Amino acid sequence: MPRLSLAGLIAALGLAACADASPVPTAPTTAGEAARSAATGVAAERTTAAARWNVLTRAIIARRGGSSNAAARLFALVSVAQYNAVIAAEAARARGEHPSEAGAAAAAAATVLAARYASEQAVVQAQLAADAAYFATLPSERDADFAAGTAVGRSVAAAVLAHAATDGSDAVWTGTIPLGPGFWTSTPPTAPPQEPRWGEIRPWLLSSADQFRPPPPPAFGSPEFLAALAEVRSLSDTRTPEQLRIAQFWASGYGAGGPAGYFGSVAVELSTQRHLDERKAARLLAVMHMAIMDASIGCYEAKYLYWYIRPHQADAAITIPVNRPNFPAYPSAHSCLSAAAVGVLAAFFPSDADALRAMVEEAGVSRLYAGLHFRFDVTAGQELGYAIAELALRLAPNGHRPIPLD
Repeated sequence: MPRLSLAGLIAALGLAACADASPVPTAPTTAGEAARSAATGVAAERTTAAARWNVLTRAIIARRGGSSNAAARLFALVSVAQYNAVIAAEAARARGEHPSEAGAAAAAAATVLAARYASEQAVVQAQLAADAAYFATLPSERDADFAAGTAVGRSVAAAVLAHAATDGSDAVWTGTIPLGPGFWTSTPPTAPPQEPRWGEIRPWLLSSADQFRPPPPPAFGSPEFLAALAEVRSLSDTRTPEQLRIAQFWASGYGAGGPAGYFGSVAVELSTQRHLDERKAARLLAVMHMAIMDASIGCYEAKYLYWYIRPHQADAAITIPVNRPNFPAYPSAHSCLSAAAVGVLAAFFPSDADALRAMVEEAGVSRLYAGLHFRFDVTAGQELGYAIAELALRLAPNGHRPIPLD
C-alpha cells in the first residue's frame, strides 16, 4: 500500500462519529480524528476475534469507566490472553487436533472481561455466541472446532489472570505529597493523587520501571522553566478555536479507554484493512498494548519521582478548557502512551508511519493548548514512549512462541 498522507489515513479509516461516549467536541479534520469509527459495535467485517474483542473491550470500558491506566492494563491482559490462546490453539492443531484459533482468542478475551466485569457477563456470553455463529460461516474455519478452541482460550486466560493477580496494581498509597516551590499540588488540596503507585506495577517488557526514566525537568524558576511557562501562557492568552477543539478532542473527544482505547481502534482498522490473520492481528494488539501498559508504568514512576508542577499552578492566569488531571506534570502521560502505541503501529504499518506519528505530535501539542503541560513534559513523554515501543518490538515473541508469564 502506498504511503498515506495524514488526510489520506483519515479517509482510509472511514471516519464516523464516535459512539462510545457522550457527545464531545469535534476536532478539526486532523490526526485527532483518525480512528473514531471503531467505537462500540463489533462490525461484521472484522474478521478476526482479536479485532472484534478489542472493540468490545472499549465498549465495556465506555460503560464502566475507569482511568486511562486501568484501561491500558485491561487491554494488555485481553490482548496477551488472546495471542497466547492463538499460539496454544496452533500448537494443538500441529498435534492433529482441530481447535479454532478464533474460538481460542474469543474465549480468552471473554474470560478476562468476565473476571474483570461480573456485570457484563450477559454481554460477554452473547458476543461469544455471536462469534461462534459468525466464524462458522468463514471458509478458513471449515475444519475448525470452535468449542474446542474456547476450551483452549479459557485455560490460557486463567493463567493470564493468575499472573495479573500478583502484578501489584492493587497497592495502596500511604505517602504524602511533597510541599514547596516547583512541586505539583493536588486539586482540591485534600484530594489524594491519582495512582501514585502505578510505577510499581510489574511490567511486561521493562526490566524495571525506571529503565527509560527521563532526566530531571528544568529547575523551577530557571530560564528554561520560565521560557516554557511563557510559551504556555502565550498559547492560553491567544488560544484559537482550532487549538481549543484540538485540546478538547485529545482530552476526552477520542472516546473511551484513553490512548489505549483510541490507538486500539487505529490498530483494529489497519489490521482489518490489511487482512491480517488471527495470529498476526492478535500479535499486533498484544505487542502494542504491552508497550502502552509499560509506558504508563514508566511514565508514572517518573511523575511521582519528580512531583513536577503544572503550568497553571505556576501562573494562575493560564486558563484550562478541559478537565484537570490530578497527578503531576512531568512527563506527559498522553505523550508516553501515544508514542508507545504509534512506535509499534509504525513498525507494523510503515507506509502509514508519517501519518501515525502526526497523531503523536498533535496529542502532545494539545496539552500545551490546554494549559496542562510544558513542552519539555511532552518531549520527555514521547521519548519514553518511543523507547518502550522499540523495546517491545525487540523483545516480543515472533513466530509461534507465547508471551511468557513469569
